[in-house]
Amino acid sequence: MDSMKFTTPVTIPKADFSIAHRTPILLIGSCFTASIGQKLLDYKFDITLNPNGIIYNPISVINSLQRIINKQLYTENELLQVNGKWMNLAYHGSFSSFDKAECLSNINQSLTQAHQKLIKAKTIIITFGSAWVYEYANKGIVANCHKIPAKEFKKRLLSVKEILTAFDAIKEKTKHLNIIFTISPVRHVNDGLHENNLSKSILHLAINNLITQNKNCSYFPAYEIVIDELRDYRFFKDDLIHPTELAVNYVWEKFANCFFDADTKKLIIEIEKIKTACNHRPFNFESNEHQQFIKKQIQWMEKLSTQFPFLDFEEEKVEIRGK
Repeated sequence: MDSMKFTTPVTIPKADFSIAHRTPILLIGSCFTASIGQKLLDYKFDITLNPNGIIYNPISVINSLQRIINKQLYTENELLQVNGKWMNLAYHGSFSSFDKAECLSNINQSLTQAHQKLIKAKTIIITFGSAWVYEYANKGIVANCHKIPAKEFKKRLLSVKEILTAFDAIKEKTKHLNIIFTISPVRHVNDGLHENNLSKSILHLAINNLITQNKNCSYFPAYEIVIDELRDYRFFKDDLIHPTELAVNYVWEKFANCFFDADTKKLIIEIEKIKTACNHRPFNFESNEHQQFIKKQIQWMEKLSTQFPFLDFEEEKVEIRGK
C-alpha cells in the first residue's frame, strides 16, 4: 500500500532566471493571476496586479499590455455610458463611475502606474483564462461585458493563429523581459464542459507556439498542477470550479521552487514569521509579557527594513500594536 501512488506529480524544472523582491513584476490576466499575485503581495514583492482588473481572453490581455507599453492613454471617445454609468470595455467595473471625468482618470492613472513599473520590470506573468471572446458592435473583442445584454455581443472561439498574431504587436518591445505564461485551472463551465476543453486546448497550443518561438517566454504549469496532480474536488471551493486556498498554497510552493533563489526563500521565511506574529491574539493584550513580545517584533521588522530597504513593514507595525 505504501508504494501505491495517489497522485501524478508534475515535473517542473528550475527556471533559468529568478524572481526577487526588489525587481518590479507585472501580472495580468484571469482570476488565477490574482491568486498568485496576492501571495506575492503578502510576501512584499514589488508587483503591479491586473491594472485593467481581471481579464480572461488572450486578445484583451495582449491589447492591454500594448497600451501599457506604449503609454497610450484613453480618451473620452473610448468610454461607453450604460444606464447612466461611464465605463470602458477593456476595464473591470471597479474603474467605472457615474462621473465621466472620474472614470477616465481611474483608467489612465492605472495605465500610467503600470507603464512606470514596467519600465523597471524584468518579469511579466500572464494568465490566460479562456479562448472564448465576446465582440461588441464597433468595439471588437471586449475584456468585460459590464452586464450589457448578451444579445448585443457576438460570442466566438479564438484561433491559435489569432493569438500568435496579436502577440506579434508586443513581441519586440517585450523581448528584454522574462514572460511567464500560465493557464487558469478555473473551468468556464457556463460555456459548457466540452466548450471549456476546446478553449483550454487552444490556449495550450498558442502558448506552446509562443514559448517555442520566443526564448524569453516560458510556461508554468499551474493548470496541470491543479487539474492533474491535485485532481480531487477537495481542492476546490463549494462551486467546484475555483481552487481552494490549500490548492493555491500548493501551487505557490511549486512556483517558489521554480523561480526563487535561496536568498529570496530565506527572506520569505522571515516575512512569514512576522505575519504569524501579527496574527497572534494574546489572552491579555496589555500584559507586560505581550508588550515585550510586540517590542521584540517591531525591532525585528526595523532590522529587516534596514537590511532590506525595499521592505516596508508599516502596516504590520500598526497591526501588531493593535491600532
